[in-house]
Amino acid sequence: MDDGINCYVVPQTTGTGRNIFQGGSPLQESLPLLGVQLVLIVAVTRVLYFLLKPFKQPRVVSEIMGGIILGPSMLSRNAAFKETVFPARGDPVLHTVATFGLMYVIFLIGVRMDPMLVVRSGKKGVVIGLSGFVLPLAMTAWGFSGAAMVAETDVTRRSTVLFALSTSISVTSFAVLSPIMSELNLLNSDLGRTAMSASMTTDGIAWLIMVGYTLAEAFLVSPLTSLWAFLSVAALAAVILFAVRPVALKVIERTPPGKPVDENYVFFFLLIVLLVGFYSDIIGTNSFHGALMLGLAIPDGPPLGTALGEKIDAMVSGLILPLYYAMTGLSTDVWCLHFGRLQLIIFLGWLGKLVGVMVPSLYLEIPLRDAVSLSLFMNSKGIVEVITFNFFLTNKLIGKGTFSVLMCSSVAITAVSVPVAACLYDPARRYAVYKRRTLQHLKADADLRILACVHDQSHVPGTLSVLEASHATPQTPIGLYLLQLVEIAGRSAPVFIPHNPRRNASRIGAPGAPSSDADRIINAFFRHELRHPEGAISVHPFTTISPYASMHDEVCRLAVDKRTSLILLHYHKRHMLAGGAHAAAGLRVVNRKVLEVAPCSVAVFVDRNAGSVGLSSFIPGPMQDYSSSGSSTGSGRPTSAPQFRAAVAALFFGGGDDREAMSYAARMARHPGVTVAVVRFLPARGIKDDPADRRVDNRAIEEMKALAARSRNMRVKEELVGDMERIVEVLRGLDKAGYDLVVVGMRHRWYPVMPANGLSDWSECPELGVIGDLLASSDFDTPYSVLIMKQQDQAGLNAAVPGAQDLWRSGSVCGPPPRTLSTSGSGHHRQ
Repeated sequence: MDDGINCYVVPQTTGTGRNIFQGGSPLQESLPLLGVQLVLIVAVTRVLYFLLKPFKQPRVVSEIMGGIILGPSMLSRNAAFKETVFPARGDPVLHTVATFGLMYVIFLIGVRMDPMLVVRSGKKGVVIGLSGFVLPLAMTAWGFSGAAMVAETDVTRRSTVLFALSTSISVTSFAVLSPIMSELNLLNSDLGRTAMSASMTTDGIAWLIMVGYTLAEAFLVSPLTSLWAFLSVAALAAVILFAVRPVALKVIERTPPGKPVDENYVFFFLLIVLLVGFYSDIIGTNSFHGALMLGLAIPDGPPLGTALGEKIDAMVSGLILPLYYAMTGLSTDVWCLHFGRLQLIIFLGWLGKLVGVMVPSLYLEIPLRDAVSLSLFMNSKGIVEVITFNFFLTNKLIGKGTFSVLMCSSVAITAVSVPVAACLYDPARRYAVYKRRTLQHLKADADLRILACVHDQSHVPGTLSVLEASHATPQTPIGLYLLQLVEIAGRSAPVFIPHNPRRNASRIGAPGAPSSDADRIINAFFRHELRHPEGAISVHPFTTISPYASMHDEVCRLAVDKRTSLILLHYHKRHMLAGGAHAAAGLRVVNRKVLEVAPCSVAVFVDRNAGSVGLSSFIPGPMQDYSSSGSSTGSGRPTSAPQFRAAVAALFFGGGDDREAMSYAARMARHPGVTVAVVRFLPARGIKDDPADRRVDNRAIEEMKALAARSRNMRVKEELVGDMERIVEVLRGLDKAGYDLVVVGMRHRWYPVMPANGLSDWSECPELGVIGDLLASSDFDTPYSVLIMKQQDQAGLNAAVPGAQDLWRSGSVCGPPPRTLSTSGSGHHRQ
């Protein structure tokens, strides 16, 4: 147990020693030595992470392995390397800097944790968390019991220490699981939410055990000492809860919406972390536990949680946390590994966790593969285990041999469990819907369910315009599920918020109504609902706060739960009045992933010039009040909607996506203020196409012609094209014809003209298809808005057999009297 005593003279920090020109070495001084150590550690861990990332290895594995490579297991076995880069005289500085940074990392983890997640997740997470902790704890505690540990000479056989060691092997911490799920983009998945809730449950139990361990150790000194320890912990909790938290809430209250927190407040809370850490070390609970308690008292999310995260994350999490992991690796020596009772106990803990999570998961009707994945994820090890094992080593409760066994076992378990679990779990599998959820196959009198995704207020006019053009009536109602997409900031676990429609609707126009962006967006849609007869439109608002990388899981999950036929997305580039476009890379990530796994049809709306022209020029923005427009009934609903005029062109090249676009245009033609022109592009003679595709397309066009014969709001025309130049010429001519909206399919892989031109190689956004990308491009300067549609994929049916089992269904369109299109309020007329 005695590691010996190292005697050395602590050198000056910097600037007083002899430089290389005087025959000295800068590494004899603390600051240059620390700089070299930091650079070397970060370089090795980043290279390892780059090499291991394709194998789905989490960052913690590469960072601990980097320390092991630099430590006595490999490079530091060379005496010259160790004495030059990691000499004993540098250990205090390295340890102090790493521990100081880790305290802030633990504080930030506490800030980003949401204890209410356990309550919102229901009993599933609690049951799985309890079972996945109690069973491995019982099995490992049995393994440590009796005279079983006699052979392990470097483990203190005090019962409290052995129980604490069993707890550390059995726990699954939120701080460990959250970054792993975030790296794998699984935070928004069902499995990710369950894992977060279960890990938070075990965190609560582990914290109570930590307090009990502190009191038990104090009781070994004297019962009075144990009492003082309890009072000290209670005093810390009381100060944090009744002094620090009210101050944090007051800071949030004083910060204007959308504005950053004052720097002085941020500095104040960073100082409080130091004071709490100092006090926690005095009473023996460890500065990390005090920092975690303080972090939990700070409300997560913006503005305060986000501001603290921005100050701490870049430097501490990116630079000093790898330093702590590497310091742990420097204390690990694989040559000290021995095979004995300890490995069996660790295996019992792994097996107990596997069974303890899997059995209740299967009982709660989680599929077998998902249950196995969840149990493997719950076996992950990380920062909490590293801190605990270092605590045991520093306090001489275990020796370096046991420490090396624990660390190497933790790395091995995580390195194997995480990739296997990630391969077994496919979050997109639950979105596979074998029932047609498309506009083409929707019955004429069925209600249309649309999931509209908006990011900010600029998306509101476009969404409202598409909604208005869709012609909602009590006979053909529209159910709108509004999902506001908010990037996660200042919290680790994603949040899904269902809003109360009645509560929001009652506050429209009320004095003192909320002025946040979210409230204005939601109220704009409720006003739109009130403009229509009762039963025509029903609005159901939701908000998701999550990372862009996994936000598509929330979108698709809601689409499955609400059985929507269409997901309406917005193009990630916003066309500006002064020219050019503002791109949002995060929204493009969401759009691409939704297009890939959507359980229904998807439409991407391109709003030209930020709504000043095109389709959304007819709809006021969210800041304006619609409720006064039109005459109202006693219920506050208008008897007639304001005049809406729009000219729509549906481009038909052929294929399922174009048939979906044409179906949507046919529904729009029912609106008395909308005229629709279906433009069919026929390949010129000499260009061969697929006869089977042509028959299905011809049948669809004949149905459209029959509808056009009964409606003076619809017409069908054909264009003969032999190359892309002619297609582009026709598309540019749509501007002169005065169209406000162009609807087109996304994929045209069977159209014979396009593949030969190689335009897909020049696409800015190939996910939109050749024509969609061309119309959305800022180089294609046209004023009309564009709606690019992708029909639901059903087990690869459309891709494998074009048009197979594809029945063209369309409702009848009542023929209103002929109208002259005029843009209401736009100042010009179209004939």
